[in-house]
Amino acid sequence: MPPAIVIPAYNRPHTLTRLLTSLEAANYPHDFKVPLVISVDPENGVPNQSVRTVAESFHWSHGSKEIVLHKEHLGLLQNFYYCGGLTDKYGSIIFLEDDSIVSPVFYHYAIASLDYFEHDTRVAGISLYRYALNGYTHHPFEPLSDASDVFFMQVSSIVGQAWSRAQWIEFQNWRVANSTGKAKANKALHDLWSKFDADDHFPILTNYLVSTERYYIFPRVSLTTGFGDAGTHFANETSYFQVPLQHGQTSFRFQNIENSSSVYDSFMEILPRCVKQLAVPLRDFDFDVDLNATKGPRHLKADYVLTTRACANPVKTFALAMRPPEANLIFKVDGTGINLCRRSDIRWDRWSEFQTRKRLHDYFSRGHQSGLKQTFIYFLFDFINRFKR
Repeated sequence: MPPAIVIPAYNRPHTLTRLLTSLEAANYPHDFKVPLVISVDPENGVPNQSVRTVAESFHWSHGSKEIVLHKEHLGLLQNFYYCGGLTDKYGSIIFLEDDSIVSPVFYHYAIASLDYFEHDTRVAGISLYRYALNGYTHHPFEPLSDASDVFFMQVSSIVGQAWSRAQWIEFQNWRVANSTGKAKANKALHDLWSKFDADDHFPILTNYLVSTERYYIFPRVSLTTGFGDAGTHFANETSYFQVPLQHGQTSFRFQNIENSSSVYDSFMEILPRCVKQLAVPLRDFDFDVDLNATKGPRHLKADYVLTTRACANPVKTFALAMRPPEANLIFKVDGTGINLCRRSDIRWDRWSEFQTRKRLHDYFSRGHQSGLKQTFIYFLFDFINRFKR
């Protein structure tokens, strides 16, 4: 059975209209009848009338359409669980937030990746979205390229994802066994994961990935993009989730995780074994990777650390010049900025932390700094614009 497209909806008719329009215009295999399900969460037992009108009046020409009008308010998290549970009926689903739109070729990527990784128990889900920014530092995120159109990461997707029935059952079994699965219970995660709203599935899924040593696969060019419209989680619209979309490509290259050189942990740091595959001088060391300097002492377990943090007595140093940062290791670029040092030699004082942040800022901004006059003009424009709204 073709994967069903499942959309949770609540009280944003304009975002639902935008997403449905992009879905109708997308390209699908000619012999596929694609089910579409819109799960409408009511407020005080009554569905938003405008949302209901949009859902009911929308013409879906690619298969069946079902509108689920829940009788009681679910909230974001319970509606998410309901939608995921539809894998039992449809075999696999593509879950799309209503403030997203899709690439014209998103369905081709989804069915190809679901099929390729169907029996790989290390893959917990398929992301249709490709992060452009590191969520901890807000710096650009640039995964290493290899022979595949995807990479692996222990972070769940936030703008469009897909699961098979087997993948969803594994997640549900873990969730039941671990009560709520809240991220705050996992000390291996960054502290930011404990600050999400209780009604958010994002940290729970990521906790699941880390706890079970599973990964999401991510496309190198995104198949979805997000508008970040104002809603339950955002008081104001944000462009943070906007990324370029894939166009034209309907066949994709995949490889298993053990053959990939592009595998990332929950800190969006490349795995040490990937570094060792590509950087010969580092193969004899047991090290953790902290190139973005976001891991704390409790996250570092190995004898050595590959880091941009200041440290005493580095064993090896590399320049912080090529992009992404790990490219400096692969090409053995002489210089300073990246250190291989003993864990005990890392400097954690505030001055060293400031030095590290300044170094990374200069690296990612490519040394460009706005002048004081330009900075003041932008600040003044933003200040005045706030009062005009």
